[in-house]
Amino acid sequence: MRVVLHVGLPKTGTTYLQSLLATQRDALRAGGVLHPFLRPGAMFQAAVELRGSAAKFGLAEQQVAGTWAALCDRARAHDGPVLLGHEVLAGATPEQVAAALAPLAGVEVDVVVTARDLGRQATAHWQEEVKLGDTRSFAEVEAGELRADTGRDAGPDAGGRRPHFWHAQDWGWALERWSTAVPASRVHLVVCPEPGAAPAELWRRFAAAARIDPGLVDADAVPVANPSLGRSEVALLRAVNRELAGRLDRDTYLRVVKREYAEGVLAADGRGAADRPRTPYRLAGLLEEATGRWTADLARSAHPVHGDPAGLRPVVGGPDDPDPDAPVPAGVDPAAVAAGLLAQAGAAPRRRGLLRRRVRG
Repeated sequence: MRVVLHVGLPKTGTTYLQSLLATQRDALRAGGVLHPFLRPGAMFQAAVELRGSAAKFGLAEQQVAGTWAALCDRARAHDGPVLLGHEVLAGATPEQVAAALAPLAGVEVDVVVTARDLGRQATAHWQEEVKLGDTRSFAEVEAGELRADTGRDAGPDAGGRRPHFWHAQDWGWALERWSTAVPASRVHLVVCPEPGAAPAELWRRFAAAARIDPGLVDADAVPVANPSLGRSEVALLRAVNRELAGRLDRDTYLRVVKREYAEGVLAADGRGAADRPRTPYRLAGLLEEATGRWTADLARSAHPVHGDPAGLRPVVGGPDDPDPDAPVPAGVDPAAVAAGLLAQAGAAPRRRGLLRRRVRG
């Protein structure tokens, strides 16, 4: 047996890959590959347990305790390849990496890091943070994170860690940290396909890293997940978050605001593709310099690479493209939207029709 551990990075097609594995678990099993099932959300809960971040995601410690060990027990009982992982693991410290691998002692482990260019990642990171309750503009994230990197050796004087964007998106650092417990020759980098490529190409590259037959599943069986919000929709959500500050517990916020409203109502409007925020041209040099350093390190390493590293060159907007920050859409009152969401928080879950009337009508 052997275990393939996919550790992210966040916003690199991970939801697509996770959905594909989950919906085609039986087809994988028929081909001798196990994607173990404990309960819905177990992979996420196991990663949260390892990272010690239950509170951040609105979970109680007892909800996640023992989940990783149970998944590893399932893995050990299987005679063949096992696919595990979640993007929450991307930021694992060396100590957390060691804890993750302890229940798999003696088992051959391959680690897969998926990476996408920093240009697309910058706005994706910002948008995801807003969906998690952030109220900052892109300009504030640019100043506080993108232009404030303290480097991989950040010490106590720098707050003990890098800004969140760099901690989560430095794929070279992720390879380095996971190589503290797994030989570099078994820590793989999968390059996400270029903009507009079919999702199936990501699956083929992932399957190559995992050393499994890509034909075991129908790579077109799941839709592309996590549709982007448009610039004005992100502006509206930021304003709504300001109105809601401190008025919902974490679990309720994630259910009602993130999943029901942002990923349901706003994303369903379909305007995100036409008005998608693009990382400003002014950041091209900064992002290209970081990518160049990591790519040079990669070329000197033993890490297997699946896809062309040239595809990691940052994709940014043109000099005349609109800034990611936009005004709240005319005619929409964020306070009224927030009131509707607060009412929804006390109603039965999944009443999306009522929610739509309250927050869009």
